[in-house]
Amino acid sequence: MPDLLQIDAVLLDYGRVLGLAPRDQDFETLRGTSGINAAAFPAAFWKYRDLYDRGSLDGPAFWGMIARDANISFTSQRIEELIAQDIQLWIHPNPVMVRWARLLRQRGVKTAVLSNMPREHSRFLARNAKWLQAFNHLCFSGELKCAKPDAAIYRACLEGLHVPAAQALFIDDYEIHARGASAVGLHSLVFHSVERLEKDLEPFGLAESFAEAVASLANDEAGSGK
Repeated sequence: MPDLLQIDAVLLDYGRVLGLAPRDQDFETLRGTSGINAAAFPAAFWKYRDLYDRGSLDGPAFWGMIARDANISFTSQRIEELIAQDIQLWIHPNPVMVRWARLLRQRGVKTAVLSNMPREHSRFLARNAKWLQAFNHLCFSGELKCAKPDAAIYRACLEGLHVPAAQALFIDDYEIHARGASAVGLHSLVFHSVERLEKDLEPFGLAESFAEAVASLANDEAGSGK
């Protein structure tokens, strides 16, 4: 059996890794509020998202550019509704991943959230998502004004953790973001599913702790009758 890699820190993406993927009906609620037709909305929503994530745009500017392209206008109240509904898409944590992050920290492995996220979103989470207190460090693109896969954001997160890249593992659902982490010396994994992650963690000596987190959560849910 090959030697296991030494991992002193685990960096986790937020959307679709630590957080559950938004439901189609939630996106439809947001689309309905915008008034943009269903065929055009996905492209309109994502066109300026990188700028929003990087902090180059705030919420009103982001939605204002979407409205401009759609040849419509939003009142300030409508923009507030759109920002709030957008945030609500992303607030639901993945309980298995949160349980594992807590277990890692209890066992001396540092943990961080490393996410592309607008300032409005990260500040909402900082105020309301108490489970984020389980992490040693939080690193959000909108606050830093740089975003994955830029090398600077990975380095900033490592500096916050005081851990060298070679002893850290980054997990993200986008391959391009995982490649960006690898380019600065981190180990990286692409997140496909909770079921697959346990096997993918084996070379890093982290599969056992992940399986323990899964079992622990299942026992809790069984005990509560879920």
